Amino acid sequence: MEYRPDGRASPAPRHAAPPEPAGPGPGTRVGFAALALTLVAAMVVVGYSLARDLTEAGPAASVTTPAQRTPAPQPTVVPTANAGPQVWTLPERTWEPLPAPDPDSPLYTAQVTALDELEPPVLEGCPAPETVAVEGEWREAVEAQWDCLHDSWAPVFEELEWPAESAAVGFFPGDGADSDCGYLVAPAFYCASGVGQVFFGRQHLEMAGIWDLSINEMVNHEYGHHLQYLAGVTSVRMVGEQTDDIVRRSELQAICWASVMTMRNTAVGFNEQAHASWTARLETMRADDAHGTRESILYWGLRGLYAETMGDCNTWVAPPETVA
Repeated sequence: MEYRPDGRASPAPRHAAPPEPAGPGPGTRVGFAALALTLVAAMVVVGYSLARDLTEAGPAASVTTPAQRTPAPQPTVVPTANAGPQVWTLPERTWEPLPAPDPDSPLYTAQVTALDELEPPVLEGCPAPETVAVEGEWREAVEAQWDCLHDSWAPVFEELEWPAESAAVGFFPGDGADSDCGYLVAPAFYCASGVGQVFFGRQHLEMAGIWDLSINEMVNHEYGHHLQYLAGVTSVRMVGEQTDDIVRRSELQAICWASVMTMRNTAVGFNEQAHASWTARLETMRADDAHGTRESILYWGLRGLYAETMGDCNTWVAPPETVA
């Protein structure tokens, strides 16, 4: 859901559709700056069906601020062994190199960012993957995962001279919540306003109760939108005509980056079982105009596992067929 600077919706706000059934076994968003741009991660719970009316408005979210909370891609990415006592490698796979940025493209601002050639940081000290059904434990785990991500990225932000303040994390009890970006319905969503806002709701709590990697995946995805905001990628969604193609490129990049950060999360210990579970999750995510086809979701969700740089997830230069 986006809004133009004059406050008119473009396109009209849409509620997220109910999640799809089926899923993996255990293992594992108006504007930019003064404008508020909503990046909605209407991600579908794995192995769970929510058949309810998503048009019903819920109470406003409660926000906890950080102070309150206690170069170019290579043709072939060589699988690397997962750190830790258990040695495991990703299945061998060759990835075609992504096209070079096009200076004449209206997407050029998003195609070239300071992140592209960077090796993603290792995430250390994140919560161990586990299912959580108690709201208090869920909130604590979500905040801990967000803080872990931000602490890991902070040195990169300092080097790039980007804002070091973390986004505010909020929670809401229903299917949607108010934010600086308006009222949104989704399990979780990111609002690109101020230093950034991120919200997690009841639907995600239910997801976290049945899949042990749900908190890692959802928080990583939303942090991907935060990285887009800081890198200037989000601004592309407010320039020119707003199309499904632009929305899909944004969401697919966040899916890819969530995979990148999962592979570098030492608390996950990515192995064969986690790989199977992650793939099953990709196979049951929402496939629609905003998130892409099943093939596109799988392509970027798996490519991120093999990525050596953040630029390996550069959906903004990708051929149309991979972001359909």
